[in-house]
Amino acid sequence: MGDGVPDPARPGRGELSSVAVPAGGLLDLVGVCAVVLDARGRIVLWSPQAEDVFGYTAEEALGQYAASVLVGTEHHDLVAGLFAQVMRTGAHWAGAFPIRHRDGSRRLVEFRNMRLEDDGGAVYALGLAADQAQLKDLEAALALSDQLLSQSPIGVALLDTELRYVLVNPALERINGRPAAEHIGRRPRDLLPLLDADGVEGTLREVLATGVPVIDRHVVGRTPAAPDEDHAWSVSFYRLEDSAGQVMGVANSVVDITGRHRAAAEAERGRRRLTLLAESSTRIGTTLEVERTAQELADVMVPELADIAAVDILDAALQLRRDEEGEGPRRFRALGYASAYP
Repeated sequence: MGDGVPDPARPGRGELSSVAVPAGGLLDLVGVCAVVLDARGRIVLWSPQAEDVFGYTAEEALGQYAASVLVGTEHHDLVAGLFAQVMRTGAHWAGAFPIRHRDGSRRLVEFRNMRLEDDGGAVYALGLAADQAQLKDLEAALALSDQLLSQSPIGVALLDTELRYVLVNPALERINGRPAAEHIGRRPRDLLPLLDADGVEGTLREVLATGVPVIDRHVVGRTPAAPDEDHAWSVSFYRLEDSAGQVMGVANSVVDITGRHRAAAEAERGRRRLTLLAESSTRIGTTLEVERTAQELADVMVPELADIAAVDILDAALQLRRDEEGEGPRRFRALGYASAYP
């Protein structure tokens, strides 16, 4: 928007957006809930997610003493001491604590507790809680993902919707010849000037727009890892979405297939040579005329082996005699000519 008026749909740094963002972030995956207690330990605020963690609805929990509802009797004294410490000192407390679920089961819940104060001087206790088993599952999944990326021999990158790198694994660092820190926040064209940046970024935008992945596209070029030598890669692109369907960016995987590419190119050259030999045996020497044979030889050479071919024969050879030494310069006769250009 013009005239210095901020656009609410494009918040600046430190600004809040008025645009609703669908659920599905990390906090939703963890299932974090919020519970607020007054100075006497009674529940005065109860988030909808708290029902998932503790099993009680807001109607059942509000106004109740948290210790009597959520904790077994054997832990009442310990909870009372922790609550008093937080309320008295303002120091936060974090850790896992066994709670009593509405269904009667006992579960470990991760807590982050802190003191709040309103504008009238009243103090409250805020508890942020999440089921520990769910947290452990998420931590294990994140750890596994990290190991898969860091140990994978396949280059992997994640780019945001503006095609800026947000993650690069060690394999892609080696392929591109640049450390991960130099990738973050930059686009492919900024890092890989020796490649067809327009083609790569055009494909990325198409995948972002359509959601249709591109698999096993072969790219040949050079990177800072080997600026004087062509390499070949098999690249794949696919769009990333969160659990709510919000587009997060695009993932890129890269496999170096230089050896396979060179072997295929050499095999193709060998096949073409064999084909040329086979064609030569049928196209050259169809008559006993020297001029005709010379032209056939030139025609076979172009365009498979050369853009222009000329067949010159010693005039003496055509006359079936040898020139004597000292008889002057040897003369050639042009008998065949072919060009790939009109």
